[in-house]
Amino acid sequence: MSRRGEAVAVVLQASGPNALGIIRSLAREGVPVMATDHDPRAMGLLSRHARKVVLADPVAHPDAFVDELEVLGRSLDARGVLFPTHDEAIEAIGPHEARLGQWFDMPWSPWERLAPYLDKSFQHAAARRIGFPVPATVEPGDGDDVREAARGLRFPVVLKPRRDPAGFKSAFGRQVLQADDPDALMRQWDRAAEHLPQVSEVIPGGDDALWTLGSYRDAEGRPLASFTGRKLRQWPTGFGTARAAEAWWDPGLAGRCHALLDEIGFHGISQVEVKRDPRDGRDYLIEVNPRSWLWISLATAAGVNIPLAAWRDAIGSPRTWPEGHRSDMRWVLAARHLPASAGEVRRRRWGTRGAAATLRPPVVDGVASISDPRPGIVQAARIARAAAGRSARGGMR
Repeated sequence: MSRRGEAVAVVLQASGPNALGIIRSLAREGVPVMATDHDPRAMGLLSRHARKVVLADPVAHPDAFVDELEVLGRSLDARGVLFPTHDEAIEAIGPHEARLGQWFDMPWSPWERLAPYLDKSFQHAAARRIGFPVPATVEPGDGDDVREAARGLRFPVVLKPRRDPAGFKSAFGRQVLQADDPDALMRQWDRAAEHLPQVSEVIPGGDDALWTLGSYRDAEGRPLASFTGRKLRQWPTGFGTARAAEAWWDPGLAGRCHALLDEIGFHGISQVEVKRDPRDGRDYLIEVNPRSWLWISLATAAGVNIPLAAWRDAIGSPRTWPEGHRSDMRWVLAARHLPASAGEVRRRRWGTRGAAATLRPPVVDGVASISDPRPGIVQAARIARAAAGRSARGGMR
């Protein structure tokens, strides 16, 4: 699949649209790609644009993951370029970056600089140092701290894991827990105390108030590629993952978020997510993800190929994308978004016009692709089987 001596992009935890976005963005420019995951049925491993490689699970078996990644690196004809899609791969690699650095380029900040910022409290501290708005947040150590904090918080609030978001989501089936009053906060704290979550006030506004700067910055902190856009719908509504998003260039947002990344000293691909408060128009920090994000393929469609910027910089042939990109372009996960939209319209939670606006052309799908059809076909089949199973179980009750 590649010429001898050509740097191969190695996409880690290639399980979803995030990975497919990286694979397709690089393959369209002729970059050879390997897709790796512990599950041979993972979405990225179905793409015709990538060589399939099964590695150990970095969550369940981080040491084995690193060992197998090193074996893969030794087998390459040239240095590979790593592309993490989830924090778990970064955390597994971090303590071993010198060892793996013999075989791979890792176009992101060194572990000693990056590790603290995987904890959201460090992100918030950096934001406060430069006057970047942050939701009112407390970090309780025990139940007494929670009771004290409740006196000064405006409800509703959410409990968010400072670290290990995957473990939190596995435990509760969602990314955050919400509490609408002090009693509910105490109940949620009792459930989640072992995760030592932050407790933050909820910034008002709908899903479409969640804006993103996605970018690649080189080792000197120079932005080589920048994209801005916003979610239109997420699932679950309010605190979920994107089902529909929109590209919209906002130079002011880009400048503010890059100032935060300057303060952090960040190198690599990242997503800075904020929520625009309708009360004062300011953007409040939600989080900094030190890697690619779910709808990164929208940036490529809008004219900013962020994975390619990282790959080219890693191989010593950097390119800078001009500031600005196409706006008014949408991204969806249609196989999941359309059924959810229909259900929410029936329940009168979403208006028909608003749901239809998320599909207004031009629109790209995060999975379905005419040129790379297998991931979309398999996804549709899996969703259909799951729906049939739910229907059968419901019929037996």
